[in-house]
Amino acid sequence: MKKFLDICQACLVLFGLMICGLFLASLVVLIPVEAQGGLVRQWLMFSAQNVFAFILPAVLAWKLCFKGNSLSDIGALSLPSARMIGIALAAYFISMPALNQIVFWNENVVFPDALASFEKWCQETEARAAAESEILLSVDAFWQMAVNVLVIGVLTGIGEEFFFRGGLQKLLARCGVSPHVAIWVAAFIFSALHMQFYGFIPRMLLGAWFGYLYRWSGNIWVSSFAHALNNSIAVLVSWLIHRNFLSDDFDSMGVADGSFPFAFLCSVILVGIFLFTCHRQGWLTPRSPDRIHQH
Repeated sequence: MKKFLDICQACLVLFGLMICGLFLASLVVLIPVEAQGGLVRQWLMFSAQNVFAFILPAVLAWKLCFKGNSLSDIGALSLPSARMIGIALAAYFISMPALNQIVFWNENVVFPDALASFEKWCQETEARAAAESEILLSVDAFWQMAVNVLVIGVLTGIGEEFFFRGGLQKLLARCGVSPHVAIWVAAFIFSALHMQFYGFIPRMLLGAWFGYLYRWSGNIWVSSFAHALNNSIAVLVSWLIHRNFLSDDFDSMGVADGSFPFAFLCSVILVGIFLFTCHRQGWLTPRSPDRIHQH
């Protein structure tokens, strides 16, 4: 019972602080900034959300629930190891064909007639999200793309990792939840809160990958690097496609539409071999701070 109450308390504190942070971030709309066709306002809004709704709640929730040095316990005061950064980088590129195929499958899910209303809601949610993203991603100037990378790619990657891995995942594990359950619960909520069903599965898998990187390294900057890398490449590719430097189907590289997914299968096998090799070398031994401080 105490374990359940601890979990409830930690989650209430974390998400309560997030809601307060979202309210503070929403005040950005009051700033009279209309530069760059609304782009500056969007950048300010994204930045405020990441700081007030993600980073600060994670740090404060740990401080309020368990005392101690929040940044140290989250694993933010030490530099990431070059080896773990290399593992994150290599795994990202090896897994790209598999992830693209999963994105394709998820985007083409067909619902039964009984779920027609849910399907309509999902489509409307996707349309709203696409319209909002269009404002940010349909830019022409290189400097605008660079700011998008910093805000949407780097800052969002750091902010979401602080909240979902350094905050939610770590708090659950510290309350006695199995580390693997904590990783997948945090990944599920991470994907669900984006409110985009047609990207739910690949986003959840990415969240779990970030969670395992955090558990193996004990360093929030490793998972932040992986998250920021994924976001930043998506922003860069979108800009290159928008400027006609890349074809429209570049981001679906390796996708098999109706044929046998050889690229997907090869990618999955290579990722498995790569991670198995890293495990045999002892490079994936859990070093998460929750493991160190748990009694």
